[in-house]
Amino acid sequence: MKFNILIVEDNVEISNIIKEFFINSEYNCMVAYDGFQALEYFNDNQYHLILLDIMMPGINGFEVLKVIKETSDVPVIIISARKEEIDRLKGFNLGAEDYV
Repeated sequence: MKFNILIVEDNVEISNIIKEFFINSEYNCMVAYDGFQALEYFNDNQYHLILLDIMMPGINGFEVLKVIKETSDVPVIIISARKEEIDRLKGFNLGAEDYV
């Protein structure tokens, strides 16, 4: 069985690098470029892992994480350039498994 990963990242270059890495490791990947698209994909498919950016157009990653964790226990790893401790704490308080 192949694992399904949802990559939520609005930067096309970064999302392509992440996607290529996981596809080369034989994972199935979908990429969402904003929060609304992420929630649409999440509602339409089953994922084993979500990699989630925070700063995105539409709704931000914290809001996406909150909605996902209301209905699912899928692991979510936040991938963000935001380094403030308050952001890390907010991510963990909303249910993220890790913040990198």
